[in-house]
Amino acid sequence: MKELCKLKEMFRAIYAFEVVLKKDFNISINEALTLCTLDKEHRNSGELAHELGISLSRMSRVLSTLEGKKLIERTLGIDDKRKMIFSLSPIGKKKITDLRHRKPSFPDLC
Repeated sequence: MKELCKLKEMFRAIYAFEVVLKKDFNISINEALTLCTLDKEHRNSGELAHELGISLSRMSRVLSTLEGKKLIERTLGIDDKRKMIFSLSPIGKKKITDLRHRKPSFPDLC
């Protein structure tokens, strides 16, 4: 039961962190994690979903939102034209830079 209570505190801390992300950067935590992942290299939606530990349908919604905010770009895969490859747009690169420089605080865990 002790672990469950710690998990509850972790969820509360993550929620508090997301409130700051939304207020200060206009992005959700899944959007921020996706941008951070794409900062390293281009990925398709399946790779991103796997790395973030979320469903493909959730990943699709996150990618759609990021595209709407012009933070990412999609291109056709080189080897497989059915696969879409996602990368940071210039605006997305600036958003990552802003996140790095402002370093939103993460609440302490008990």
